Amino acid sequence: MSDREFEALWIATEAPARDSVFALAVEDRIARRRMQVDIAARFGAAAAVFAGTLALWPTVLARADALVDSLDAAGPALAAVAVLGAAMVWLTREPVEVWRSSD
Repeated sequence: MSDREFEALWIATEAPARDSVFALAVEDRIARRRMQVDIAARFGAAAAVFAGTLALWPTVLARADALVDSLDAAGPALAAVAVLGAAMVWLTREPVEVWRSSD
């Protein structure tokens, strides 16, 4: 076999410089793995928050009665402040320009 034939055979069997199908498959698996890790971390954090809430729930309920009693007297004042705040937001909004066509 001559050198030219050997070189032609070598070039014909050479792998491409960039295999985009392989690169996309690797990137897809990396993205899936990262997504699984992210979901597992979020699920773990949610489970920890849920367990903490369950553990503290009796204490929160025991102290909520005193909080509700203290808010009974302030209820009408809080309602008035909420109404005034809503009125202020409504009155200080920027007017909407109505566009009319000249048809």
